[in-house]
Amino acid sequence: MDKIAVVVDSTAVIDTKSFENNTNLYSLPLHLIIDGKSFRDGLDITPSEFCFKMNESLHLPTTSQPPVGDVLKLFEELLKQYDYIIYITISSGLSGTFQTGMLVRNELSKDRIIVFDSTFTSTIQKQMAIKSLELIKIGSSIENIIKNLEYIRSNSKIYLVVDDLKHLHRTGRISLCASSFGNLMNIKPILSFEKGKILAKNKVRTMNKIYNNLVELITNEKLSKDSKIIIAHANAYDYALKLKERVLEVYPEHIINIEELSPVISVHTGEKSFGISWIY
Repeated sequence: MDKIAVVVDSTAVIDTKSFENNTNLYSLPLHLIIDGKSFRDGLDITPSEFCFKMNESLHLPTTSQPPVGDVLKLFEELLKQYDYIIYITISSGLSGTFQTGMLVRNELSKDRIIVFDSTFTSTIQKQMAIKSLELIKIGSSIENIIKNLEYIRSNSKIYLVVDDLKHLHRTGRISLCASSFGNLMNIKPILSFEKGKILAKNKVRTMNKIYNNLVELITNEKLSKDSKIIIAHANAYDYALKLKERVLEVYPEHIINIEELSPVISVHTGEKSFGISWIY
């Protein structure tokens, strides 16, 4: 049976317990720069600490992908212990993290390192890691694991609501047209991940209509009892909890987890953002 390591970047927000229960699970943190000081996402700063610092900072925070040297060092060590490395990254349409992984793969081993572009981030990226770990434990082949990751990538959705589009525009994650339209008209767009990029899906004015729209979207999917539903937020637990209550009216048999978005994602979405994701 092959020994396989699973590596994620910090935007997947893997909890401490998962690392404790899976010795073959590793994370490469992205970096946050706040008023000239660098923090490792998820290690040097928590989501709640970040929201406080973001509100107090003199300048809007910025982010950077894991340094090439950090990726190279980790992969060199893992290749001594494992037959394969699966590196599941944030969407290549949002960050250069995937490209950095490919650079290191091409330098070290094209046969033993798989760099997998999730085309998502956060909750779906985390579910990909969890599924990989489950399959490794039952002895699945590397080919079967990749096939399962491709299934998740093709059968997942993320919808996101942000309080202010200026963050996504400033960091280049959404167009000026969509950003200006939302802010000028006091409209809060519901955003979706499409082919690895963030696009405006629907435009609504009130919070009640936001909930109605999100619930309608997931209701129309007619999810099965095996489908996974996850809600995530950036310092917006009350919004997330309300959305969970509304979704449970449609899917009462589901266990719906509420998770925090990583500080790196919060830089782009801003505080008080929240969203829902599912895997068919």
